[in-house]
Amino acid sequence: MYLDSHVHFWQPSRGDYGWLKPENTLLYRDYLPTQLLQELEGLGVQGVIAVQAAPTAEEAEYLLQLSDRHPLITGVVGGLDPLAVDFASQLNRLAQHPRFLGIRVNGDRFEQPALVEHLRILQQLGLTLDVLAGPGHLTSVYECARQLTGLRIVVNHLGHPNTATLELWTAGMKQLAGLPDVSVKLSGMVTQVREERVERLTPVIRILLKEFGPSRLMFGSDWPVALQAGGYEEVVKLFEAVLHGNGLSPSELDMIRSRTAQRAYGLSQ
Repeated sequence: MYLDSHVHFWQPSRGDYGWLKPENTLLYRDYLPTQLLQELEGLGVQGVIAVQAAPTAEEAEYLLQLSDRHPLITGVVGGLDPLAVDFASQLNRLAQHPRFLGIRVNGDRFEQPALVEHLRILQQLGLTLDVLAGPGHLTSVYECARQLTGLRIVVNHLGHPNTATLELWTAGMKQLAGLPDVSVKLSGMVTQVREERVERLTPVIRILLKEFGPSRLMFGSDWPVALQAGGYEEVVKLFEAVLHGNGLSPSELDMIRSRTAQRAYGLSQ
């Protein structure tokens, strides 16, 4: 059984996505829960966490409305600006919804010294912080995270490892692994590596297993972005392939497939 810790839903006509351009004909269209359900058939996915695709409270509210209509959506991670004047009021309002789990912040924001104090409210509300960061920002994320003891933090998309910056990535992830409340999503793999996927990803997965262990790694598909490189079934097959051969027990595999995400997001198991 899987809990998918990273999917997106969007409607371009809403108008607040910014990065989503008409030129990308595959992604510039509606992607809604009913379409995902067709992809999930027979794959054992029991729930998904919807992650922001727009940096607005309005989009978070939209995703929460979708969760009200679709039980498949276990929770929602919104896209608020922690340094905005109205951040606390927006966060408190969204946190009233039982399926609001937290927010996602881009890695470049961690260069702002004031960020730490603004993020403390997440811990006070029992919410989770998702981080979208690559190798160049992992140390900044660490410096912030070590001041937020007890705040659950989830690094998205393996921290974006790549061949050119693998040493920098490894150093940054080792730092973060020293903080017990930091977990990592094994998400976005199918689009990060287009050729020889298993061979190129296996060493990265081994590093993550060594540093974080199964209890701090979780499955994520990054649907529908993943459709640029393969369908949902291909995402699951790649995920299982890179874990194969690492000596993981059935219980440890279950952790990565679902239980780590449940813990990291404070969901009932």
